[in-house]
Amino acid sequence: MEILRETLQTSRRAAAGRGIWATFTVGLLTLTACGGESVVETPVTEEELAGFIEDNDQAFPEEAVVAVVDGEEVITASTDGADMDTVFEIASMSKPLTGMLLADAEDRGEVDLQDELGQLLPELAETEVGGVTLLELATHTSGLPLVPTAEDYDEESDGWRAQGRNPYPITADGLIDLATQQSLGSPGSYEYSNMGTSLLGHALAAQAGMSYEDLLAERLTEPVGMEETFASDHRGHDSDELLIEGYSNGGEVESFASEAFSPSSSLRSSTEDWVQLMQAIHRGEAPGMTALEPTDVEPRMGLGWAADGDYLWHNGISNGYASIVFIDPEEDLGVVILTNYAYQNTELGWQLIQSLD
Repeated sequence: MEILRETLQTSRRAAAGRGIWATFTVGLLTLTACGGESVVETPVTEEELAGFIEDNDQAFPEEAVVAVVDGEEVITASTDGADMDTVFEIASMSKPLTGMLLADAEDRGEVDLQDELGQLLPELAETEVGGVTLLELATHTSGLPLVPTAEDYDEESDGWRAQGRNPYPITADGLIDLATQQSLGSPGSYEYSNMGTSLLGHALAAQAGMSYEDLLAERLTEPVGMEETFASDHRGHDSDELLIEGYSNGGEVESFASEAFSPSSSLRSSTEDWVQLMQAIHRGEAPGMTALEPTDVEPRMGLGWAADGDYLWHNGISNGYASIVFIDPEEDLGVVILTNYAYQNTELGWQLIQSLD
């Protein structure tokens, strides 16, 4: 049997709106029988993934883990100080999990996507925010801002983040209280909102009669086998001792630990857990699978997942962490990158997943 190796060089491409450029080389290994029939194909090797990390050291100056999922096969690489079970903050990669909880609640008959937020959170029943739908919250079309502007919370939050401090030291009840005073921008138009996804998660939890943390564990992470995925809380959480320290170019920084923003921005997880999720999705066994289908209200979005051509994806960046996941459901392919350094790595993820197809 002859081993043929084809090296693929991706082209330089700017990430839309990010100005991030990167080039790297990945490989395609094909085992070919003497008659020319291909019998085994591996999209990339561990050595090539390790080279990917080395060649992009501007994105990975601290610790990083990269995994490629090809059906049931998993190819991984990491820096010396991390492995598949290292727990990172995943920032906005939290949103797809909340989207899947919404789809699962709809499958159970507990909610309808057109239900209004005030139906699930009675505190908001007579407020402007209470009239937005669950579908709008999951697709960033509710008119809610990135973070609350009520009581100038956004200005405080921006100031804390600029100092490398936690911008979300607030409870779920505190967020709901701010929501009672919040006005809407342009409902029906796309406006990315951590506030909206966070309220969605707490509303689903209230409907189920439990906390968001318990809802996430009972209905998604435990069934899938995600044993290292946790909520967080600025007042302290059991997962604090598991979380790897986060860094920016200014040194150590605080995490986004927050009960309020766990559904959108503050979950912690491991690369192994995302491999488990991607494989469950590929098998069609993950709870809330319809979250991965593009919606009519915003075709660029599923429920919590971003949709772009063949790919479902989401990124995340916080004070000291960056994350990216891509899934190609038709090809049973997936990529996840977790790192404890705040560098926007979306373009690297794009290039890696596209090189594998």
